[in-house]
Amino acid sequence: MTNEQLVAQIKAGEDVQKNMEQLYLQVRDYIHSVAMKYRNSGEVEDLEQEGYLALHAAIEKYDPGQGFKFLTYAAYYIRQGMQRYLQVNGSCLRLPVHCQEKIQRYNRFCQSFKMEHGRKPTDTEIAAGLDLILEQVWEIKENARAIHLGSLDAPVMGIESSEDATVGELTGDDTDVEGEVVEQIQDGQLKDTLWGCVDALPDRQPEVIRKRYQQDMTLAEIGKTYGVTAEAVRQTHAKALRELRKPRAAKQLCPFLPGVGIYEGGIDSFNRTWTSSTERAALSMAESMEIEERRREKHMELLDKIRAKVAISQQKGEQHE
Repeated sequence: MTNEQLVAQIKAGEDVQKNMEQLYLQVRDYIHSVAMKYRNSGEVEDLEQEGYLALHAAIEKYDPGQGFKFLTYAAYYIRQGMQRYLQVNGSCLRLPVHCQEKIQRYNRFCQSFKMEHGRKPTDTEIAAGLDLILEQVWEIKENARAIHLGSLDAPVMGIESSEDATVGELTGDDTDVEGEVVEQIQDGQLKDTLWGCVDALPDRQPEVIRKRYQQDMTLAEIGKTYGVTAEAVRQTHAKALRELRKPRAAKQLCPFLPGVGIYEGGIDSFNRTWTSSTERAALSMAESMEIEERRREKHMELLDKIRAKVAISQQKGEQHE
C-alpha cells in the first residue's frame, strides 16, 4: 500500500492506529536521514520522534488533488518540527524563535558567500546581503555564539572507565584543595609549637600570654585575677614576648616560616614575624588595645588632676567669699 493510500484511509478514520504505524515504517528511513543532518544539535532519537509527530500535521493538510506525493509534501513539516524542537531544546540558552531564524539566515548567507568567494564575509557584506544595519549583524553574531554554549551536565564520550562522566566533572577547578589542606595542617602544627613555647616560659608568663590572647582579657582584668596592677601585668607580658623572640623558641618556629624571617630578612625580621598571620594579627590587635588602654589610663589620670585643681579652686573661692 502506498503512502498516499494509507493517508487516505487515515483521513477517512479507517483503522487509524494500524495505518499510522505502517505509514511510519514506510517513511522511517527518510525521517532518520533528516534527523542525521541535525545530529550535532540534538539527539537523533528525539529528532526522529519530532519527525513522526510532524506527520500528523502533514496528513491533516495533505490534498492528493494537488498532484504531490505525500512524502514530498510532508518533508516540509518534518524539517520544521525538528527545527522547532532544536530552537526550544537544542541550547542551554533559550532564544526567541525569531532570533534563531535570523541566526539560520545568517549562517546560510555566510556558507553560500564562502562557497562563492572562498572566504568569510565581513560584517558590512553581511549587512548588505541580509538588508540589515551593522548593529543588527553584531547582535545576530552574539546570539549565534551564545546559542552554542554547552551544558556542564553534557556527557563526555570516549573516556575509558568513565561512562557517566560529564563536562562539569572533568572541568578543572582553580581552588588549590591540596594547598589548603597542607596550610591547615601547618597552621595546626604551628599553633601547637607556638603555644608549647609559651607554656615553657617561667613563672606567670604562660598564664598572662594565654589570658591576653586566648581569653582576650585586658591587662587590668588579668591584674585583678592576681591582685596586682595593670602595669605589673604589662611588664610580665613584655618580658614574655622578649623570651619568645630568643633563639631557643625561634629555632622551633623557623620551619613554619618559609620565605619569611631568617630565610630572607635575618634574625631581626624573624623576631618581628615569629608567629603565623593569625597569631600575629591577634597579638598586634592585643598590643594596639594595650596601647589604647594605657592612653585611656593616662587620660583619666589627667582628668582626675584637672578635677582636683578645679575643686581646690572652688574651695578657695568659697573661703574668700
